[in-house]
Amino acid sequence: MCKKAILVEGDAEFILMETLYKKHADGGSLDKDGVHVISVDGTSFKRYFDLAKILKIRVAAIRDNDGAYQKTCIDNYAAYNEPTIKIFSDPDDKRSTFEICMCEDNTVACEELFAAGRKKLTVQQYMLDNKAEAAFQLLDKKADVLVAPAYIQEAVAWIKQ
Repeated sequence: MCKKAILVEGDAEFILMETLYKKHADGGSLDKDGVHVISVDGTSFKRYFDLAKILKIRVAAIRDNDGAYQKTCIDNYAAYNEPTIKIFSDPDDKRSTFEICMCEDNTVACEELFAAGRKKLTVQQYMLDNKAEAAFQLLDKKADVLVAPAYIQEAVAWIKQ
């Protein structure tokens, strides 16, 4: 069992989390800081929160706001207002998914990787339609220049405490 965990919704976040964590952990790393990343394969955060409460594990949940930040990320988790559990998401409803946030916060890198030959899909739509593949390409070819969205940077700072 771990003492600290970052819960993520899916594959794209899981693929990039180690790189994003290291970039924003002020010299730390997941291993050094004893943090485990767990993909909940959707939005089953509450089950993990129930376990975290019992086991006294510090848990940061990184999730999409799905276009309704207040309802999805605040109201939905009102019963989990614990000092060791915190939900992190972009508060801007227009930045509804991880891929949209990554595309907007890393425009140059995403355009360089995904714009060439794009005839029908925008770069952002390509990333949304090919989440894992886009994440692998970003990790493989642009890891050194990627910047995490602000909410992920906040999660990294919080989980390190």
